[in-house]
Amino acid sequence: MERGEVWSAQFDEERPVVLLQGGAGPEFPAMQIVEPVTPAQKLGFVWMSGEQAADADERRRIVEEFGPEVLIGIEVFFGAEEGLAESGVVRVVLPRAGKVFCTWRTTVGEESLTKRIGALSPAKQHELDIALALADGQWAAADTTR
Repeated sequence: MERGEVWSAQFDEERPVVLLQGGAGPEFPAMQIVEPVTPAQKLGFVWMSGEQAADADERRRIVEEFGPEVLIGIEVFFGAEEGLAESGVVRVVLPRAGKVFCTWRTTVGEESLTKRIGALSPAKQHELDIALALADGQWAAADTTR
């Protein structure tokens, strides 16, 4: 099991995940790949793609345009290139004082990983790394990653 691999995992139902760490197990940190936000879910948020988040200048422009009080989310898109039959996203929301947001970060046991689907390209891994660093409040790390 390697970092950046996409697997089908058994939870309450079969769901795709991307491994955040590799190794020998027995458990792995992972993010669930979910459906993109719907128009109703977009209300009250500004959403940027993983590509926009990975571009420090574009990210700063978006944050400056909408201001520090606006809730900003990032969706890193995954599809056929990562081995998925249906497109999905890893979705995070940038932290704001007094707000706690749900992510689909989880720990999966090796026994729950049912089938290797694919793997992230270096560019897609970079987008995911940036999104996770920003969601963890590590703005400086996100500006120096890569």
